[in-house]
Amino acid sequence: MQRLRFLLGLPFLVAGFALAGCSQTSAPTSARSGSSSASTTSNGGSGNASTSSKATAPTGKLKVALLTPGDINDQGWNQLAYEGLQAVQKELGAEVAHQVTKNASDQQPAMRDFGDKKFNLVICHGFEYGKRVLEVAPQYPDTKFVVVGGNVKQAPNVATIVPKLEEATYLLGMAAGGMTKTNVIGAIGGMKLPVITSTFDAFTDGAKSVNPKVAILTNYVGNFEDQNAAKESAKTMIAQKADFLFHNADQAGKGMFNAAEEAQNVLVFGSNRNQNSIAPNVCLASAVIEMPKAFVELAKSVQNNKFTADFIELNVPKGTVSVQWNAALKAKVPPALMQKLTAAEKDIKSGKLKIQRHV
Repeated sequence: MQRLRFLLGLPFLVAGFALAGCSQTSAPTSARSGSSSASTTSNGGSGNASTSSKATAPTGKLKVALLTPGDINDQGWNQLAYEGLQAVQKELGAEVAHQVTKNASDQQPAMRDFGDKKFNLVICHGFEYGKRVLEVAPQYPDTKFVVVGGNVKQAPNVATIVPKLEEATYLLGMAAGGMTKTNVIGAIGGMKLPVITSTFDAFTDGAKSVNPKVAILTNYVGNFEDQNAAKESAKTMIAQKADFLFHNADQAGKGMFNAAEEAQNVLVFGSNRNQNSIAPNVCLASAVIEMPKAFVELAKSVQNNKFTADFIELNVPKGTVSVQWNAALKAKVPPALMQKLTAAEKDIKSGKLKIQRHV
């Protein structure tokens, strides 16, 4: 993904924006397709939160909820978030709950449900939650709402985690552009959301920085679950001579790995979570977000009453975004190219090389 595996009036709008000192930023939203939602709660216990307009620190057990746009067995974007939730439970002893909201119509009811239950923190894992969070959050001033991968903030209780996966996908693009034998590489997305297209832009920029002649094929399968569609997309690109493929398609991305394994002469890259083990013979590296660490730090800020309604960037300089190489395949990268990759990573860390995020 970083993930997109990524990727936002209503009756509550008037009441929501009547709060004094309320400032906001929002962007268009797009819902992921799918079926009805399901939820789970663990480590039961009671947490107290004030119902007054003034936000207060949790006075009982910390309660943290997670909303994901897809199932947590995708081995990518959504599983990464669930691992973050588990880390919060383990390290902070929090009561945690999770709900899948595949349909846009499921999002606000889930947010309100956790707000009514006095959850201290609700993490909405995807760009597509942004606008709806802005509408719901004013009704629950003592619940903090955080969008992952979005571009919204609103005082006093809405923030966004911004995983700058682009810094890692730029490096993957350099690897693909420098190693391709056909001068054709490909990128497969789920839905055409800004958080997905931005990672592809960086992948393209990285490839062209070392190989101006390379052509980049791009396709979006229309959802984040259809592995067959992603596999067919990958096969089509391979037929067009693409020998390196990158995906940002959540669970659908597994189809790309399958196509590459069958082709045998194609290497691929994973996204958001370390996906090298999904197809260890063909996955050269993954662009990885250290989401569990970010979730724990976020939950601590709520627990200690230090939450700020702002953008929280995860990036290569902070060590919260990285490229993780498959040790079994890393030797395939030519030494001269690896030197360029190492130098580029160093420049990203120092700020000399700035990778743009178009969200």
